[in-house]
Amino acid sequence: MAFCLIAGAAFAQHTLILKSGEKMNGNLKSFNDNKAIFEFKGNELKFDAAEISSIVFDDRPAADIPTGLKGVGYVLNGRKMTKTPVYENLTMKKGIVVVSVTVDKYGSVMKASPGAEGTNTTDKYLLDLSKNAAQGAKFDNCPKCPLQMEGTITFTF
Repeated sequence: MAFCLIAGAAFAQHTLILKSGEKMNGNLKSFNDNKAIFEFKGNELKFDAAEISSIVFDDRPAADIPTGLKGVGYVLNGRKMTKTPVYENLTMKKGIVVVSVTVDKYGSVMKASPGAEGTNTTDKYLLDLSKNAAQGAKFDNCPKCPLQMEGTITFTF
């Protein structure tokens, strides 16, 4: 993968699209030795070329890339997620966090415990972020369901 940068566009808007589906609008500072330095929200972030899907080099924002639930999956038999958890990873930390959830028949998450089987990180920030996000999820109303159901919500960072 080869990239060529032309100097002189110090304030150009670029869009970096990662293979994970995450899009960031900012400024590509450099690309050397298969490493990109990208300025995003005032922070300089470093990426390996293998993590990058594409870079848009003009002022037009990149088209939306379908990413399913954008890093969120769930298992709750017979139920549908009606409100996707909202979260923003303000770090470059990576990992998968599986949160065990207890959901009532009205679809509200009553209990969330991060670190279930499948979790591959012990990072406190990602665990706490996942727990808080999971508590904001909502599932469909199910009058015929038991008072409480057990399931999982998986966050991929």
